Amino acid sequence: MNFFINVDLSNAGSGIEHSEIKRLRLFQKFNQPAKIVTTYYRNNWAAGPGKFGVQLDEVINIFDYFGQNENDFYQRNTIDDYCQRRHFTQQRFLGQDKDELGYLVYTNNGQQALVRVYASNLQVSSIAFAPIGSQTPVYGEAFDGRGFLSAKYYYDQNGHVKKQEILNTHGETFCTQVFKDDKHVALYKLRFRGKKYTFRDLRDFQALFFDSLNRDYGEHNLFISDRYECTEALTHMQTIARKAVYIHNQFGGDPRKSPLTGGLNFNYRFALEHPDLFDWLICPSKWEAQELNQRFNIADKLAAIPGGAAQTDYPHVPLAKRDRYQIMMVARISAEKQIPQAIEILKQVRRQVPEAHLDIYGGVTETKEYDKVKSLIGTNNLRHAVKLRGIIPDLNPEYDQAGLLLLTSITEGFPLTFLESISHGVPLVAYDCRYGPRDLIQDEYNGYLIQQDDQTAAAAKIIQIMTDEHLQQSLSEGAYQSAKGYDEEHIWQLWQPLIKK
Repeated sequence: MNFFINVDLSNAGSGIEHSEIKRLRLFQKFNQPAKIVTTYYRNNWAAGPGKFGVQLDEVINIFDYFGQNENDFYQRNTIDDYCQRRHFTQQRFLGQDKDELGYLVYTNNGQQALVRVYASNLQVSSIAFAPIGSQTPVYGEAFDGRGFLSAKYYYDQNGHVKKQEILNTHGETFCTQVFKDDKHVALYKLRFRGKKYTFRDLRDFQALFFDSLNRDYGEHNLFISDRYECTEALTHMQTIARKAVYIHNQFGGDPRKSPLTGGLNFNYRFALEHPDLFDWLICPSKWEAQELNQRFNIADKLAAIPGGAAQTDYPHVPLAKRDRYQIMMVARISAEKQIPQAIEILKQVRRQVPEAHLDIYGGVTETKEYDKVKSLIGTNNLRHAVKLRGIIPDLNPEYDQAGLLLLTSITEGFPLTFLESISHGVPLVAYDCRYGPRDLIQDEYNGYLIQQDDQTAAAAKIIQIMTDEHLQQSLSEGAYQSAKGYDEEHIWQLWQPLIKK
């Protein structure tokens, strides 16, 4: 079995999770068994995989596993159902906060409770109990989105959680976490398969999970950590397994400096400082693999494997059926994507090509950056020319419409949007950032590689493309042809040394 380890599967705007799922689908296509493994407790974790089109039986959550939960369990648990079972009295509706509804409830023992309900399915999410008139909780409950009580919280006199009990679908407490303070657990107690365990280190708690999975599937399985929170636990395993870390982003600590010296990206520091504890370190770009080896001399442990694959079976869309003046960006709104530079580039382009416009697809991860982008759009009178389209689950029709794709990031791993773009014949204009663009872009064949932060050069190339239909069509055909070198067969071959080792 091949296990891809993550903390959670709920952030639909994260490229790491999308890359992990593309890997899952690739392994499945070539009949290699694989599952995603998650290590965090979240009372509605089971609602997360569906956001990515992933089924629950393709994911193993640590607490579902230790609790031996029934995967298909479901019980209706609306606010009315909950109050009726407990003989509580609904007092009033408090309003909506993001994706939850709030209710004030009076209990039958002289307390009040704040009940939160998922707005999407009206299932009860959590309850905080307090004396009437007090804002300090004394006890709390969390309900799994599938309808069962999954956690109990006990608070001290200051309203700080001191103990959490986690329950399974049978109503049994199987895990207790004793807190040292608001954020740190001092002790983990677990009952699993007839044995009792006590841990003071989260890594040992997770390692038991990994070891148990490894034994269940005959040992010698492949475990790939996609998130740093899971990496160290792999080195605490007692059973024989193959262990790898996928380095999704630049390994250096400062994207504006060479990673060959200086600090390391905290997400990958442990793996890079202890490469002997792992069988493989995987990164998506050949350039990054070269620089990793230059700095750490670990060529025997390195594998350069992109986080996705291009598709070669999409119909070719001619330029005549595209909006040749549309600049497409697929990027979350955060500082490292440098979207303000894209807006400045568009301003320059529109001086010669007034039809040019920019569509940005992606969620908002930094509110400050979002405000900056919105302000730039407004102050430059570009509201009609720049559209923030948000997260769109199916971008295939958008790629088939686009005239070119722009990337202005200061750092990347290997942009999945590149593989999607060439699959749809979209020419690429991108800064030569670490890492990814240099691996794929061939000047005058499928796009143009631009020196980092050279807005004038980027604008000039976009103008050149938009004012020359023959060039734009040629670059589109080059993009379609480039997809053949990154199709699933080619990417799958890169995985063979890891699978067969």
